[in-house]
Amino acid sequence: MSVNLETIYLQIDAALIFFFRLVDNPMLGYMVGIAILALLCAVIGDLTVALAFRLNGTFFKRDNQELVRMQNKSLWALKARDKKSYQACNEVANDSFGKVFFSQLALGASSLWPVPFALQWLGERFADVAFLLPIPLGARTSVGYAFTFIPMYILMRILFGKVRTRLPGYRRLTLTETDANADTESMVSLDEVFPEKECPKA
Repeated sequence: MSVNLETIYLQIDAALIFFFRLVDNPMLGYMVGIAILALLCAVIGDLTVALAFRLNGTFFKRDNQELVRMQNKSLWALKARDKKSYQACNEVANDSFGKVFFSQLALGASSLWPVPFALQWLGERFADVAFLLPIPLGARTSVGYAFTFIPMYILMRILFGKVRTRLPGYRRLTLTETDANADTESMVSLDEVFPEKECPKA
């Protein structure tokens, strides 16, 4: 059975435009639709990150733990004035940091993937709609759909981030980075290694 992409698109289009017609007032209806669309993007992006943790949580946990373990060892080697061990541990810690950094970068990007699709759909539906600015920005006196969607998306990301853990069953559905590293070694601080604020050179 072949999948008709045009039919799928039309169904998605009908579902999304429904939210823009919930209110009779055109401007208010548009803002309600933008808010719901932004919220959907935030939720789908969050679930995508959760899915990535479900599929790759073992690797994320391993890289994070390796970073913490080698960073801690490098500090204790520094305290012991073991230059060779310090350099070796620090080198491994730097490599682990690179892995963790790019993993976080990829996860951040995975949470944003619905946004371009939402903007594409808005462009097809509202490309000719302009919103007059109360105060002109230079020569610009009006803005388009992106000017309303992007701030709303940021707001919805913030609001959803505050309530997501309170939603029934949502925490069990998703696995966060904090959950993945709940039982791992903690990174020691300089104050723990050098309680008298003395940091000898390796």
